[in-house]
Amino acid sequence: MSFGNVLVSQFYIKLDKKLIVDIENIKIKSKKSQVSNSYEDLKKNIELFPQILKIFKKIDIRRLIIDGNEFTIALNDETLYLDNKFINISSKLDFRSKEVIFNIYSLYLKDVDLMLIGKAKVDYFEEKLDLFGKYYYDDLSGDITLDMNRKQANFYLNSEEFKSLKFLKKFFRLSPIAEEWMYNNVKGKLQLKEFYGSFDLEKNKIIEKSLYAKAVINDAKIRFHKEIDEISTKQIDVAFQDDKLTLDLIEPVYKEIKMDGSWVHINNLTSKKKGEVVVNIKASKAKLDKRILRILKAYNINLPLVQKSGFIDASVNLEIPYLSSKKMNTKGKFIIGKSNISLNNFEFNTNQATVLLDNNKVKIVNADIKHKNMIAANLNFVIDTKTSSATGNALIKSFLIEDEENKIIDIKNIKTPLTFSYKDDVNIKLDALNTNIKIADYIYVDIDKLSSIYEYSKLLQDINIKNGDISLKIKDENDISFTSFISNLDFPLERNNKKIDSLDIEGSINKDYIKINTLDEKIKIEIKNKDIYLSLKDTDIVIDTKSSSHKELPILNIDVKNTKLKLDDEIYTLENAEAKINPSSISFNARVKDLDIPLQQLGKAVNKLDIKGTYSKDNTIIETLDKKIMLKFSANNKLDIDINDYDVLVNTNNEEESKIEDLNIEGKNSSIIINEKYKFLADKFSLRLRDHSKYFHLNYKKTDFTFKESKDKKIDIFANDINDTFINTIFNKKVLKGDNILFLASGTADALSGKMILKNVKIEDLAIINNLLLFINTSPALINPLLAIPSVVGMATNGGFNLTGYRVVDGLMEFEYYKDKKLLDIKKLVTVGNGIDFDGKGQIDINTGTLKSEINLIFFKNYSKVVGAIPIINYVLLGKDKRVETKVNIFGPLNNPKISTNLTKDAFSVPVNIAKRVLNSPSEFVDFLKDLKKEPLKKDKLKE
Repeated sequence: MSFGNVLVSQFYIKLDKKLIVDIENIKIKSKKSQVSNSYEDLKKNIELFPQILKIFKKIDIRRLIIDGNEFTIALNDETLYLDNKFINISSKLDFRSKEVIFNIYSLYLKDVDLMLIGKAKVDYFEEKLDLFGKYYYDDLSGDITLDMNRKQANFYLNSEEFKSLKFLKKFFRLSPIAEEWMYNNVKGKLQLKEFYGSFDLEKNKIIEKSLYAKAVINDAKIRFHKEIDEISTKQIDVAFQDDKLTLDLIEPVYKEIKMDGSWVHINNLTSKKKGEVVVNIKASKAKLDKRILRILKAYNINLPLVQKSGFIDASVNLEIPYLSSKKMNTKGKFIIGKSNISLNNFEFNTNQATVLLDNNKVKIVNADIKHKNMIAANLNFVIDTKTSSATGNALIKSFLIEDEENKIIDIKNIKTPLTFSYKDDVNIKLDALNTNIKIADYIYVDIDKLSSIYEYSKLLQDINIKNGDISLKIKDENDISFTSFISNLDFPLERNNKKIDSLDIEGSINKDYIKINTLDEKIKIEIKNKDIYLSLKDTDIVIDTKSSSHKELPILNIDVKNTKLKLDDEIYTLENAEAKINPSSISFNARVKDLDIPLQQLGKAVNKLDIKGTYSKDNTIIETLDKKIMLKFSANNKLDIDINDYDVLVNTNNEEESKIEDLNIEGKNSSIIINEKYKFLADKFSLRLRDHSKYFHLNYKKTDFTFKESKDKKIDIFANDINDTFINTIFNKKVLKGDNILFLASGTADALSGKMILKNVKIEDLAIINNLLLFINTSPALINPLLAIPSVVGMATNGGFNLTGYRVVDGLMEFEYYKDKKLLDIKKLVTVGNGIDFDGKGQIDINTGTLKSEINLIFFKNYSKVVGAIPIINYVLLGKDKRVETKVNIFGPLNNPKISTNLTKDAFSVPVNIAKRVLNSPSEFVDFLKDLKKEPLKKDKLKE
């Protein structure tokens, strides 16, 4: 039977027996549809079944359209088949007094693509439904239990292994962060161990607090961040309760790092305002290397430490809120054991350290570090990862910069505030030491105040540098370069007569080789195997060995150019020189110029010498390279000098007291020049000056000169066979000719008396003699023929005197010298010469260079010989003394004296004197005869 299309609004049939309905096609329109999904449809149909089965024994409707929802229904007392747009059910029915038992072959909820099989019990009096069975959803299947009443449905299910939870997106929409973790960050073989909860049928929503789930994910991979590689884990234990999802990782491994104990919690899973993801990362016996640092960096945690070797125990907790307006909270703890760590490019070893992470703050606690053999310290500081900087304090156990032999800086056990940054390079500041350290491809150490490290640097102490700064560039302990400004220096160096108290220097240290030079390269220092080489240019050295502050000199090799050596009170200008300074001595060779020494050679002052020698407090030896000058000075103020072929200059006007207590000079072929005027020739001479005595001895050809001064200040002078060349050289002109002069003197330096004896000496160039001879030769007395002719003839034939000289057959001068008066008092001057004799005295004022004297001139001696043989005539003509004489006054400057005499008066009075003697002759004649009787006159005498 077919009814076609029937529109039914209400239909009531009441019969004693049940009806059988068989409809091909029926369409019903209702005023309102109350079904929107399979869950509501199933609920409504289950509610209707008891009523329908009371009326109909059998229903077979092939097409039932109700407001667009098309049904197919087959129902009888044993089976049910229902198909519409929401569900498809095929079940065996078991009707009991109060309930219906559904043996469900299949129940397919089309809108959720869920298949159920099992048994359901409907208590239509209590309006309850209980379902036990299995479910199938996509690749998910498992056991399910459902109990439901009019108000609430409770469910419980588990599952077989499946791949993903992404199917839940159809039922739950969460924060993108939560969904990332639930659906994308975790992969593996999922299995629900249990999942239960409740559904509010009146409000038509899940009761969130009722939800509870446990699951496992086997052979899992979890990704903490999209920029981080996956973590492999044997299993993940998953739990959900009170809106909290937990993921506990079992045996996780990240790039071979074991991360046991790591987990992820999502708190307030369904709350966009309160939801947060908590990631806890743990690593035991791992390295804080790029693998872990990459995880931290993904969360903007820039930990500047990299572990090269060793192990750490790490724990990091990340709280990541759903809302971007909230800040991520980061906590972490790293316990570092014995390891090699790199802070950017700064590598160091540590025995222990604790690193605490608090968001962008990284706290380093009790870090016991060591960098090579350079730095050992205990550090406590806090790093700000936002600014890439840190502050704290350090106990520097050791800060050592050295080459293989020398400790440049050696700091031990000092506390200091510590700051550093590492944005580009690591920059460390040690306030207590005024030191900045930059660690990049090299280690750069800047010390602003050398005084801060002076007490820790033997090198600075050795060279007495306390003030200034230094910048070091260190590759390793065998490769160090530096620049420095040093001030307040107390070096024995000068330039332009001004002490050098500051220098700009640069240098390098390579193993056992140190090189230092000033920026102008005028001072250079090299140290090789403990030997120090100093090179100086245009720089003077000042050494005061007598200073109380003078320190023992270091071992030093010096090479200098254009340098002055100021040694005690002496100044030596060195054109170039090489010297080796030991702790107590100096050996050197040098070309010394601009000398101001009392030596001449070939008439020229000696201002340049090539010398070599050794110098010490106890003994100094200096000699020229040609070995013609040798000087030896001993500690007891004894100075020995040997001179060959050099003239010695003596300045008697220099009253400076010598500090030499024992001076000995030996000279060969060396003259002595006094006051740059008087030259004393010498084949050899010896000088001995003692604190209590003086001795000088000179030899020149046969000339022998000796000077002695005894302890009681008594002086003795003796000169014998004085050579005419010796005398002429002294006065720089031809004064005399002859080699037989004797000089004697004795007394004290204040009062000296002596005599000079001459024999067969010709005086050739002396202003006094020349002027006197000239005066005599032009005297009017010589015009008298009676007197002059024999005398002139005699002088001419015997070479007595002429205008070019005066021969002294015998001569004697006795004198006294008074130092305080500067007076030479000639007590007696007697000469016997051919033609004229001198007999007189005089005084020479040395201060004014003037002469005042009285001299008796005795001449006409040849004439007296003629008449001397005739007694009466001898007496009448020559007088009682048998000679003709006159008195001369010589005065004025020594170089051109004036002469006054009575010679003219005496010449005119000669006849008168003869007349007087004639009158007196009888008595004289008587006396003559008496004498003649005693000694008869010889014939030869009469002939003469």
